Order: sequence, then structure tokens, then C-alpha cells
Amino acid sequence: MPPVDLSGLAASHAERLRWFQERAGTTTGYPKRLDDGSFLVTRPKGIYKPRDLPYALSVRINLDSPYDDGAIFAREDQTWYFSYHQENADPLQRDREYTNKGLMECIRHAVPVGVLRERRAGRNRPPEYDVLGLAVPVSWEAGYFFFEGVRSDGLWHRGDTASEVLVSTAEAQNKSTADAEPPPSDDYDARLRVVRQIVARRGQRAFRAGLLLAYGGRCAITGADVEAVLEAAHLRSYRGDNSNVLSNGLLLRADVHTMLDLRLLAIEPSNRRVRVSQQLAKTSYWSLDGTQLAEPAAENQRPAAAVLEAVWKLFLEAEDGRKPTDPHDPSKRQDQR
Repeated sequence: MPPVDLSGLAASHAERLRWFQERAGTTTGYPKRLDDGSFLVTRPKGIYKPRDLPYALSVRINLDSPYDDGAIFAREDQTWYFSYHQENADPLQRDREYTNKGLMECIRHAVPVGVLRERRAGRNRPPEYDVLGLAVPVSWEAGYFFFEGVRSDGLWHRGDTASEVLVSTAEAQNKSTADAEPPPSDDYDARLRVVRQIVARRGQRAFRAGLLLAYGGRCAITGADVEAVLEAAHLRSYRGDNSNVLSNGLLLRADVHTMLDLRLLAIEPSNRRVRVSQQLAKTSYWSLDGTQLAEPAAENQRPAAAVLEAVWKLFLEAEDGRKPTDPHDPSKRQDQR
């Protein structure tokens, strides 16, 4: 884990960040200006980018946010991580907002921001905020920024934060659903629930049946031929029945399907070979890297080129976010002094 480093920043920038660093774990009202007149947050926006900096300075996690973001997830090593929606609901309009541009600069140069989380205030009381400390924006995807929280000793985690947030969010939602569901009434009911989960994961029945036929009942990547563990994988996210076309799918073994969904694996469009994330270089899955994708004989049943290109782009973006960076490398940070 790299240490957070404020030494390469302008003195006034570093001083503002230290306000968050030194108060981590405390509760505060709306932060006042510092003695030099500089602001730490802004009321109109959750993301604050000061005019005098190329970087964003802070983000506020608000209770009334219209976006599904801001849940803090903690690891056993005391690091933490979360997602935060960009300003502007349309991901394609990201760079129209100066706040988003400021966070993108933070990503490029591993510059942290301060993080505040609003507390549930009592009636007729002004809002209060938990000061979470500093967090490093590490990636952006589909309208969301992903952050790695800085520990009290200055260390932060570098990895595939976007995937971790997605998995942690899904686990929390599944737990919430499970908690709301009554216990199984008998062994048959318990078994039915398990099978129901498997069926949901396999995909829509007609879509899966079509893929089983097109791929001869074999995983397109591993060649596994045990039908019970083969799933209908959407290359591009499921968006209704129009997604259930064979050219948008692959028949995959369950674990390989998971890798595809987590962008740990993709198909290189130019040669239709499997590429596995460098993160898995020391695992048994690395043997799949370079494997030629098995495709149906009928051309209209093969994955569409445009779909493979879109998935490949997302995979490369995820890989780029997984690459370690050295915040001490002067080439990775602008000189603000």
C-alpha cells in the first residue's frame, strides 16, 4: 500500500487537506473558512473544486442524495472505500462539469480529497458531518468515481476498487433481502430457494437454451461440458428482452462468467482471444490467457464485433485502474509549488 503524500502540493492546498486528515474520526458542523479565508466545502455542490486549484478538494456524502452512492465499506486492514456519483446525471457529460474535471485530475496524479459524511440531525437542528479523513480518487466508471480511504498512518489500498464496491454493494443488498425474508418453512423450501438463485444466475431460459444449442453445450472459453454449471452470460449488461440475442451472449462456466462480469477477463476483438487481468497472473486462471474463443458455426450467432469492442474498452479501463502508481514519481504529479 502506498503512503499518501502531500509534499508535492502547493502549501495552501496541503494545509486544507490536513484539516480533514487531523480531524478524521470526529464530528463537526458545516466547516468554516480557514484563517486565510479559504473554503473547505461548498453548499451548492457535493464536490468542491476551488478556483485556485486544478484538483477537487473535498466531497460531501449527503443523506438526501438522489444517487445510490456514499456507502462506506471497510476492510480488515482498516482501509476503506466507496463510490460517489459525478455531477451531472449523464456519464457522457462528465467533462462538462468543472467539479468532475477536478476529480479526474486527482485520479491522474493520486491527489487525495477530504471526505465528509452527513449525520442524521435532530428536528430543527443544523446538519452535522462525520469527518472521514482523506481518500484518494482512483478511478471513474459509468458516472461514478471510486475512492480509496486513507488510514490513520497515511497508507491506502491500490486495487480494483470499482469491482470491490460493486461486490460489496451486491452483498449488502442480498443480505438486506435475506434478512427481510422469513426462514425456510421446511427442507423443500430451503432447497427451492437455492435452485431459484441458480436459475436466476443462469439467465433467461430461452436465451440460455439458445446459447447451449449454439455452443454445443460447451463453455466458449474452457470447453467445460457440464450443463449444470454453464450460464448464459450477457456481454453487454442486461437491459430487457432486446439484450437476449445470441450475438450479445456467451455460454460460460459459472466462475468464468463471474470473471467476465467483474472485468477480470475479456475477449480481444482483433483476434477473438481471451485476455485475463494481470491481477490473476499468479493464479490458475492465467492459463486461460490467449485461449482462442470457441464460436458457433453460424456467423449471426457469434458475438457481435461492436459488442466485443465495447466490453474490451471497459476491460482496458479496469486494467488501467488496477495498475499500481507511485505518488512519489514527479512525472505523475504536477508541480504546484
